[in-house]
Amino acid sequence: MRTLILSDLHLGNGGPYDIFAGAAELPALFDSFTRTPTHVVLNGDSFDFLLNDDPLAVDPQRTLEQARALVTSAPTAPALKALGRVLAAGGRATMVVGNHDLELALPDVQEVIRSALGQPREVASRLEFRDGTAPLQLEVGGSRVLVTHGEHTDVANRIDYASLLSSERANRFRYPPGSVLVKTLLNPLKHQHRMRYMDLLKPDFEGAVMVALGVKPDALKVLFNAGTLTLIRRLLENRGLAPAFALEPMDAVGASDADAHLARSLARVDLKDDEVDALLSVLDPEKLNAFDNPEALGRARLKLAKAGFAFYARLHRAVAGRTGTDYFALEPGKDELAETARLGKKYNPQAVVMGHTHAARWHEGNGPLYANTGTWISLLRLPAPEASDEEWGEYLAELQGNPSLDPVKQRHARLEQRFTFVEVEPHASARGATLRLSQWTDQGPKTLRSADLPAGS
Repeated sequence: MRTLILSDLHLGNGGPYDIFAGAAELPALFDSFTRTPTHVVLNGDSFDFLLNDDPLAVDPQRTLEQARALVTSAPTAPALKALGRVLAAGGRATMVVGNHDLELALPDVQEVIRSALGQPREVASRLEFRDGTAPLQLEVGGSRVLVTHGEHTDVANRIDYASLLSSERANRFRYPPGSVLVKTLLNPLKHQHRMRYMDLLKPDFEGAVMVALGVKPDALKVLFNAGTLTLIRRLLENRGLAPAFALEPMDAVGASDADAHLARSLARVDLKDDEVDALLSVLDPEKLNAFDNPEALGRARLKLAKAGFAFYARLHRAVAGRTGTDYFALEPGKDELAETARLGKKYNPQAVVMGHTHAARWHEGNGPLYANTGTWISLLRLPAPEASDEEWGEYLAELQGNPSLDPVKQRHARLEQRFTFVEVEPHASARGATLRLSQWTDQGPKTLRSADLPAGS
């Protein structure tokens, strides 16, 4: 059966935090796959259960309410109805759990999703759900294609499935640090300070917070708790010290794993002593800013923003200075290739397909073909790698003046959409399949890369 693989849609509830950008395009894509039976694989983060102000806990009743809000929202409902039409045409679907929709592991939530497909129960039952405890292994035309969301390699977003799937979930399960940062810092920044671009930096939430510090550090002053500030202060003070001389943050009361991840990321930024002092004078609500140093603070902000954007830039740009259509490059990084090789050695597939990073990818080498399906949220252009500090300053000033990314005001910080997906089609007259990385456009699908896969031995 022909197979369509997408990931990181981030379908929302219609509220102010929504980031899904393909409300018109996704139903059109699904409808184009109703002519022949198709297996649709939604490979993680299909929904976003973090885009609300609810407490971060797997509460059964609240989770059901969140699921109902998601499936009935104006951008999401048409997409689910279109998916239902794929099933009605003889297809089937698999939703893989991701770190933004780990609630899909709950049977009651699964029933809410099925009920939103607009199909009879026997048709809706062709939608199945899979957790991420093991990769999904498909066979298309005799070719083996391994599909996994990819959060298992990201320590800040890795899901503890043993606790999530336990009958003692309420007492044992803890959300990953990345989810905690979304709830405690990124959502308030978006809501209170209209920093829409925070969510576009997924999945590097620590980097997003550093960008916020670079653009508007005082916005975080009221959001950091005492434990977070203590951890940050201690780790910054310990920079360059041998472990025997480093101060232990014993007084970091209330600090979480998410705080620790963030503090360590900040400590890795090459800040000078006066820049550290200037930054802490802004962040610590108990300080009176008596020793303000605008020049040092400006340098610190620039370094933090560039460090925060660095991971995002590496994901989306492979060649320094590239512009135009080549800006969002397809060549993967070393970590992605290493994980592809590891999975290839363990499972022996002809292709590995992942998501999670939001960066569409393609690589053909000695091992299995690697593709990443990208995302269906907007992408943010950054200054060129060789940009001067002055150019970066102009970019940050624009973000500060246009935090909601009003298109009319976009000059340097511009948004683009690149609705990418993977299609695997069995060969008609021989064993094997063709795998394509494509982009949905106003004219329909546009193939970015394509390769023939041999049948597995």
